[in-house]
Amino acid sequence: MSRRTVMRWTRFATALSVGAAATCTSAGTVDTTVADSAGVAIVTNTGEPSVLPWTLDTVRVFGGDETGPATFYLAGASLVDVDAQARIYVLEPYEYRVTVFDSTGMAIGSMGRQGEGPGELEWAMSVSVLDDGIAYVHDGAGQLVRLQLGDQVGVESGLNYSVIYVFLRHVEATPQGLLIWARARFQGTESVEEMDGRVERLLSVTGQDTVEVITGKPGYMTTAYYPRCSFTFSIRQPLAPRARWSQWGNRVAVNAWGGFRVDILENHRLVRSIRWAGVGDRDLSRSEAEALLKAREYLGPCDDDVGETIEKHGFHPRPQVVGDVTVAPDGFVWAQLLTRDGGFRVLLLDPGGQIAGVLPEGFPLPLTFLPDGRPLIQVKDSLDVERIGIAGIRRHR
Repeated sequence: MSRRTVMRWTRFATALSVGAAATCTSAGTVDTTVADSAGVAIVTNTGEPSVLPWTLDTVRVFGGDETGPATFYLAGASLVDVDAQARIYVLEPYEYRVTVFDSTGMAIGSMGRQGEGPGELEWAMSVSVLDDGIAYVHDGAGQLVRLQLGDQVGVESGLNYSVIYVFLRHVEATPQGLLIWARARFQGTESVEEMDGRVERLLSVTGQDTVEVITGKPGYMTTAYYPRCSFTFSIRQPLAPRARWSQWGNRVAVNAWGGFRVDILENHRLVRSIRWAGVGDRDLSRSEAEALLKAREYLGPCDDDVGETIEKHGFHPRPQVVGDVTVAPDGFVWAQLLTRDGGFRVLLLDPGGQIAGVLPEGFPLPLTFLPDGRPLIQVKDSLDVERIGIAGIRRHR
C-alpha cells in the first residue's frame, strides 16, 4: 500500500474514531464478537482489516449512445437492477422507460411510456426488479408502476397511498413484498396535519393494507427562513445520516445511522446489526464538524458558508461513515466507507457480519451484481456521462 493511501486512511480514522489514529496496512487483524439483543445478533468488529489484493477488469461498457436503446447517461444504484436471468434493467427517467439488456450489454427491449394515467410514468425515480423479471418503478407523482417485458404500459401496483404517505427516492421490491423508507406514515383516519414529518421509518408492505414498521429514527429536519433567497426551507441538519440500502433476494442491507452501523434484514426481519468499534463512535466538536464539511465541499442553502449554516442549524454529531451499500449474490455486503477528504474505500462484510477486508484505493463500489457474481459498475467519461461497465474480479493471493 502506498504512503499516500496510509495517510488518507489515517486522517479518516483520526477524524471519526475514538482513541489513537488507526492505519490500514496490507496485513491486519479483525476480532469479532456476537451478542444477542431481543433476537437480533449484534456483531461488533474491532481492529484493522487487511487490504485485499483484488483487481477489476472491465469486460464491456455500454450506455451514452447518441441513438438507440443505450442512450441513457445516468447509471446510479437506484436506476439499475438485474433479475435471475442476468438481464440488466436500466431506468431512464427523462425517457420515461426501462430498457432491458442481456448479460453482455445487448439491448433486449424496453417498457413504459410517459403519461399521467395509472401505470404510466410521469416522474420516475427508481427501479427494483424481482427474479422473475417484474420491475417496480417508483413514480414521484404518487404511484408504484409494475412493468414487464412486452408491456409498453404498466399497471399501477396495489400499494395503498391512503395508508402510507411517502416522500422517498426508492422502493425495494423483494419476494416477501415491498420495503419503503418513508419520511412519515399515517393511517387513513389521521389528517395530513397530524403527521410527524421528522420521523423516518422503514416500512414492510406485504399487502395492499398490510404495513409494518420495521425500524425508525429521527429525521433531523429543521425549518429556516432565508431573507436573501425568499424561501422557507425544510432541510436536514449538516452531517445528518441518510438512508442507503441494497437487496439481493430476501437479504437486505440498510444503513441510515451515524457512525458505523449496517443492519441486515432477512424476510423483512432485522436479524443482524453490524458495528465497527471505534469508528464514528464519538460526537464531533464544532471545529471537527466544520473541517469535515469543508473537506466534503458542503454548501448550505443559498450558498451559506459552513460556519453560517452550522450557526443556523447546528450539525448532527455522528456523521455518516458508511455511504452506499451493495448486497452480492454470495451474501457479502460491500460498504462504501467515506473518508474525510471526500473520497471513499470499499469494505467487505461477510454473511456473518465480520469485516473480511478493505479493497485497494480506487476500487469502485458496484451498482449491483449479475447472478454469477460479476459486478456492474458506473463508468464516467470526461463529460460526466454515466455508463455501465460489466466487470470481472481477479482475487490475487
